[in-house]
Amino acid sequence: METVKLYDKNLYPGCEKVYMECYVKRPSKELTVEPKGAVVIFPGGGYAYTSDREAEPIAHLFLAGGYNAFVVRYAVAPDCREINPLIDAAAAMVHLRQNAGKYNIDKNKIAVCGFSAGGHLAAYISTCWKDKRLQDTLGISGKEARPDATVLGYAVISGINNPHEGSIKNLLSNNTPTKEDKKRVSLEYRVDSETPPAFIWHTAADDAVNVTNSLDYAHALAKQKIPFELHVFPAGPHGISLATRETSPDWAKERYNSPYISRWGEWVIKWLGLTFGDSSVKA
Repeated sequence: METVKLYDKNLYPGCEKVYMECYVKRPSKELTVEPKGAVVIFPGGGYAYTSDREAEPIAHLFLAGGYNAFVVRYAVAPDCREINPLIDAAAAMVHLRQNAGKYNIDKNKIAVCGFSAGGHLAAYISTCWKDKRLQDTLGISGKEARPDATVLGYAVISGINNPHEGSIKNLLSNNTPTKEDKKRVSLEYRVDSETPPAFIWHTAADDAVNVTNSLDYAHALAKQKIPFELHVFPAGPHGISLATRETSPDWAKERYNSPYISRWGEWVIKWLGLTFGDSSVKA
């Protein structure tokens, strides 16, 4: 695993803390050598930290599925100021496209994947990649920062409808945000015809991030006729990650270990293959 700093200059206070962990398969004569798809991973943590449980284990899932994986340790409180995590996500996308040969990836097959607040960031870059502030800050134009697909696990989506207040306040760097502030980062309102297709999963029993967040995003995609796959599991706590023993902390006493929910990992690999035009995957 290689660690890469995303910035070589001071774009905003705190940006020196941002980096990306790169999980890239080594070339081998015994393995398929054509450029691979890639998945950019944003761990959750309420925009207060980035969870290890939604970082390396998720990278290994996608690496085993044939995708090089990249975990972004993005800006968190008190450095968010609404736009900074979005800048980080865009910078990661641009870096990968500019260095596609180095990482042996197809620059037209780059997905983002996020969990909880990291899911908000994945949906944020998926809906707001055209934000002029990104173009001005990073010196980009066009679609360099646009993901080709989006994977959302129990994602924070709305600052208005059943919001996760802590995540929204941390993102806005404001403990008393106005309704207008919260609506600006409510991503169900930001979906448009150029938003990428999505794989969305949640649990109906999530008592931290209400399942309506995922349902609202799916509804917004449906209104734009954008393809999506949606799974709502009847039970399971927030932050369940892979739902395997590997990502079930000891203090949870197996509460985060669910073979029923862990099926999402197999399904998302197939969905990516279908979305990226893998001829071996049929709808």
